[in-house]
Amino acid sequence: MALAATNNLVVFPRADLRSFLGAAMKRHRLPEALAQALVREAANFPGAGTDTALAGALARRMVPAPIDYEKARGILLVGPGGAGKSTVAAKIVHAATLIGRATCLSRADGGLALFRTGTNPPDLLTVMEADGFNPLNVRAASAFSALGDIEGVETIGVVSALNDAEDISDIVSAFRFRRVIVTHMDRTRRLGAALAACMSGAQLAHVSYGARPEDSLEMLEPGALAAQMLDVSSH
Repeated sequence: MALAATNNLVVFPRADLRSFLGAAMKRHRLPEALAQALVREAANFPGAGTDTALAGALARRMVPAPIDYEKARGILLVGPGGAGKSTVAAKIVHAATLIGRATCLSRADGGLALFRTGTNPPDLLTVMEADGFNPLNVRAASAFSALGDIEGVETIGVVSALNDAEDISDIVSAFRFRRVIVTHMDRTRRLGAALAACMSGAQLAHVSYGARPEDSLEMLEPGALAAQMLDVSSH
């Protein structure tokens, strides 16, 4: 079957596009239901190249929600042990300090106590790190979800791109994270966990590519993400 080229991008007949994208989803180990949904949605862009079609499908599902370093007062980072919460906390403090915010790093119990009593200074950004949890412990979800029900505090989930995508999807859903930060993006070629994290009911705050505080938290752009997913040379 002949294939057409538009703007240097291969344009597949829809049946071939489904097969091509399905192979990409499998390489990145996306959860099956999410992979099928993205392939169906990409097929709704008639005449588009594969990159453009996939980027359009991703854009429909990815909701960017970066941290507002000027307005945030309390950020509670919750995630499994080893997800990188301490690294993310240091990055948030670094970014906020650069714009002139007064900041404080705190354990969850001490920082939340100040918010509960109303004694946390209103101009201070307090970044709190909750204890890591075993993702197989279903009771942890109810315990941690109650921590963020305090005025001025937002809970942000921290998950690793190195983990299994199905497990990440389950964690985001169980903890009902409103926003997530995906770490260890520089240590994996598979994007399944990152996509599952921001397409399981949560908005995507940031992704992290480095361990140093000055390695700023970044955003995922659908076009660049689609190109990375379709780049077979990186696998």
